[in-house]
Amino acid sequence: MSFLEKIKEHAEVSWFVVMLVIIAVFVGWNIAGVTSGSSTSYRYGLPLKSGLPENAQKAVDEYQSRPDSSQEVVNGVLVVNMSVTFKGFSPDVIVANSSEPVVVILKSPQVISGFFMRFQDGVVNVNVVPGYTSYVYFVTPSQPGNYTWRDPEYSGYNFSYWTGTLEVK
Repeated sequence: MSFLEKIKEHAEVSWFVVMLVIIAVFVGWNIAGVTSGSSTSYRYGLPLKSGLPENAQKAVDEYQSRPDSSQEVVNGVLVVNMSVTFKGFSPDVIVANSSEPVVVILKSPQVISGFFMRFQDGVVNVNVVPGYTSYVYFVTPSQPGNYTWRDPEYSGYNFSYWTGTLEVK
C-alpha cells in the first residue's frame, strides 16, 4: 500500500479530529467569555448580568447590596428595580437624563412577560420569565422626550395596556 493510499484511507478520521478541535476551541472561547462577563449569554432567552458592561455590573452589585429602592443613580448608571405582575409594570415611569446609561432589573413573580422599547437607533426587547431576573441595559437618547415601553408577550387580560414611560430630561 502506497503512502497516498494510506492518507486517503485515514482522511475521514483526520477531518473528524480537525473539526472536533475547532469545535472545542469555540466552546472554550464561549465559556471563557461568559464566565468573565465580556460576552452576553442567554439562559432561557434572558440576558444575564454578565452581558452588561462592566460599570453597569458594578452599579447593579452596589445597588443590590443596599435596602430596596425603586430607582437610584449608582456610579453614573441609573439602576431601576422593576416588577411585572398581572397589574402591569411597577414602576411604570422612569425619569432619566439624556445620554444616561440605564439598567432595568426585571422580575416577574407571576407571569411570562417582556420589555419592549423602540428608540431612534434601535429596539430594546427582553423576555421576563417568573423566577428569573432579567437585566436590560441601554443609554437614553440625547433628545429629551417621552418614550413608551410595552409588554410584547401575551401575558394576560389587558396586557396590551401594560405600558410605561421613559421621561428623558
